[in-house]
Amino acid sequence: MSTSESSLLHVEGVDVHYGKGLRRKQVLHQVSFRLGRGEAVGVIGETGSGKSTLARAILGLVTPSAGTVTVGGRETTGFGKAEWIAFRRSGIIQYVFQDPLRSLDAATTVGFSIAEPLLVRGGTPGREAKERVRELMEQLNLDADLADRFPGELSGGQRQRVAIARALITQPQVLILDEPVSALDSANRVQILEILGQLRQSGVSLLFISHDLGSVAGITDRTLVLYRGQVVEDNVTADVVNSPRHPYTQLLVGSAPTLSGGSIDKARRDELRAALHLS
Repeated sequence: MSTSESSLLHVEGVDVHYGKGLRRKQVLHQVSFRLGRGEAVGVIGETGSGKSTLARAILGLVTPSAGTVTVGGRETTGFGKAEWIAFRRSGIIQYVFQDPLRSLDAATTVGFSIAEPLLVRGGTPGREAKERVRELMEQLNLDADLADRFPGELSGGQRQRVAIARALITQPQVLILDEPVSALDSANRVQILEILGQLRQSGVSLLFISHDLGSVAGITDRTLVLYRGQVVEDNVTADVVNSPRHPYTQLLVGSAPTLSGGSIDKARRDELRAALHLS
């Protein structure tokens, strides 16, 4: 799934800068990867590594200063405002935010929130949209009566499932998830990861962004490790976990008890931090 013919998403040599003049700061440097049809790719890195900026560049919310982004065979990097509006409404690519309480309209019912992207795109009768909402809620283990409630009346896990349903209503080919389980307790985290695994099996391509390698290890085919805006490792997820090459990846794996079997000792951690020039 690494050839251009089978890639739904192709990011090539992307740089992103913020600010101007002396305050100009490079956030991404020569980031390249492909996401194939039905593939799940994890993007791992600490806060400030450029993960969310990468998602924003793919979605056209920030403009790369170099490189290209191609989605579904269309290079989007040079899109104007009208082209972006039409492209986003097509629903080929959707985004699930980290905090569903902030991304969902507090004054809008759950049912309407889920249906809204379909209604905005147009061409779908209200009855059909309502049926699609019902099907998605059932698929994501949401009780039908929640459709008439507001986001503030739902639990964190329920809100996250509503956010995923909203993203799926247009039947996207690519789903970008930005820290989708970081704010959830362990039970809800397991539930959401199971749902994402089912989506992947149904053919949806997933780009799973997280600071926690353990959260994505079980459902991704490949994992990219971002460190200070650069991809320092891009490999099969099992190899990233079992045979990490870069010192930063080794530090991530060694610090995750669920992956390493226990925290790495202080001497080894200090050695890795020294290699990364961290204090």
